Amino acid sequence: MTTNLIREWLSIDIPSIAAIMADHPLWQHYGVTESSAQHRLTILWQDQERGFVSMSGNGFVEGFVLYNTQTFGNNGYIRLFGVAQNLTSKGTGAKLLSAVEDRLREDGIDRLVLLCTEWNGRARQFYVRQGFFEVGILPNWVIEGTHEVMYAKTLH
Repeated sequence: MTTNLIREWLSIDIPSIAAIMADHPLWQHYGVTESSAQHRLTILWQDQERGFVSMSGNGFVEGFVLYNTQTFGNNGYIRLFGVAQNLTSKGTGAKLLSAVEDRLREDGIDRLVLLCTEWNGRARQFYVRQGFFEVGILPNWVIEGTHEVMYAKTLH
């Protein structure tokens, strides 16, 4: 487990988050570049998307999660979630999810949903370990030929 600080994301985190996204094969599959990620993140920031980042002791962004409560009714929805590739499997992702879950509980939200690319087996296993269950498959949801799996978790 890494020693890190979880805090709400700030606009100054956008370049670091974009770099994490552009470096990851999953987002590369969707055609995401550092520039396109920065553009999308700037729009999400302006739209007041909620989120957290995990900061290393040296002040580097190690991971992030962006979420809202407008996409799927009165449920939390994780829009973007990622950890720097060299830091996966060290507890950062679990801490970020926990921060979202705690905040949603405080806000009276009792369910959290997310989408995961069907072929991303490692992430799918992670979500199940974190208490999520598979709801169903959304074929060709983001791009043709790539299916998304919806997961949900009840927050008690």
